[in-house]
Amino acid sequence: MQRNSLLLGIISGLLVPLIGFLFIYLIMYMPENISVGDFIYLIKSNHYIIPKFISLALLTCIPLITYFKNRRLYTTLKGVFASILFYALIAVLYKLNIL
Repeated sequence: MQRNSLLLGIISGLLVPLIGFLFIYLIMYMPENISVGDFIYLIKSNHYIIPKFISLALLTCIPLITYFKNRRLYTTLKGVFASILFYALIAVLYKLNIL
């Protein structure tokens, strides 16, 4: 796969926020001895929390954006931006109680 491809940007833009969700769990809930299953149940049962978690998870895309911008890989950067918009749309839909 080329380094400057839209597909690479979309895939990395979708995977990096998932790592952000892991960081949220490790920082906020693991010290309180909450298991992963309980964390997932908490997210499923409290829909008002989902937009907050998505917003925090999208912060992990900042190093990715910086890396691709500094390397002048603009096509890949467009894919990352499209993935961020996808996550942001999901957050807005949850915020408006549509999902």
